[in-house]
Amino acid sequence: MNRRKLGLAAVAFVLVIGVMEVLALRLGSLEFSLPSKSDHPAVADQQGGK
Repeated sequence: MNRRKLGLAAVAFVLVIGVMEVLALRLGSLEFSLPSKSDHPAVADQQGGK
């Protein structure tokens, strides 16, 4: 591979990573309200696990 193709591949890789980072930040800033209809909540109401 010559230097020009290698340079273009490196720039394309950096741009793809940058776009993925921006999308991850935007997706991470969203808040999803998921319904919680489980019989066993993730946080215990009482000490002892019962």
